[in-house]
Amino acid sequence: MPDTTGICFGDSAIIELKQNLEKNATTEWSAKSIGIIYNTKKIKVKSLNEKYYIKVVSGKNIYLDSTVVKMYSKPKSFLRDTVLCKNKPLVLDAKNPGLLFFWSTGETTQKIKVESSGSYWVKITNLGCTIIDTSKVKFLPAAISGINSETTFCLSDENKILTVKPSNGTKVLWNTGSTSPSITINNEGNYWVKSVNKTCGEQTDTIKVKLKACDCEMIIPNSFTPNEDNRNDYFFPVLQCEYTYFKITISDRWENTVYTSNNVNGKWDGRFKGNLCPEETYVFVIESIEKGSDKKLLRKGKITLFR
Repeated sequence: MPDTTGICFGDSAIIELKQNLEKNATTEWSAKSIGIIYNTKKIKVKSLNEKYYIKVVSGKNIYLDSTVVKMYSKPKSFLRDTVLCKNKPLVLDAKNPGLLFFWSTGETTQKIKVESSGSYWVKITNLGCTIIDTSKVKFLPAAISGINSETTFCLSDENKILTVKPSNGTKVLWNTGSTSPSITINNEGNYWVKSVNKTCGEQTDTIKVKLKACDCEMIIPNSFTPNEDNRNDYFFPVLQCEYTYFKITISDRWENTVYTSNNVNGKWDGRFKGNLCPEETYVFVIESIEKGSDKKLLRKGKITLFR
């Protein structure tokens, strides 16, 4: 028996002998408030802060033990089932400061942070008095996703676009005044996007945008005019690095190849087999390996032929 047996206020005041006894063993409980009770493994307590004695006789062996019964306050239950947005972590607080805690996550603090849906329980102990409190947590999809705190674009990037993915029922507002999920960036700086959602409420996220001159960037025009006026008559990428491998392929809308070259100085004059190609939009694919690297880079885009 423990030296002290804790009983919670409101619980049945019962003490019990947990050990398995031999078949012919006898028990004898005794205390001032109960007198003597024979041959039972558990008894109902009638007086607190009193010592209860147990004698077990098994053949020629006699075992004596005792325990003092004390009443302790039962910890209070504070956890509640919660539904919230995924981009807002939840702190579960068992309260009851100064007591012992053991969570289903293995943590032993009064508070824990959770970021995924599930059922979480905590065992709270006040000396000999213990309760288990449970919270079911459900995370809904975030109001917006795709947010990074910092983004860098190359100066030569044709389209510098910030994009978020709003969940159903979410409205967005950028500091540029746009209410579209995507905005085009022209300058460095901080951009914020505000999301408003019935469940998630209002939230503002900030994105820091940086622009840099990237090594080995290609400047690729999006149109040319092969009309033999000596102005913009050829399509070619402007290269800023040396390459150990280079290939450019241009195709029409039916995926027919109209130009291909491995020459870094090659230029397309808008002709195929000596004949002028029609005005339309063509697709280019540029494969390259920079000098000192073994990584093949692939660039794709569209080029429009005008006359």
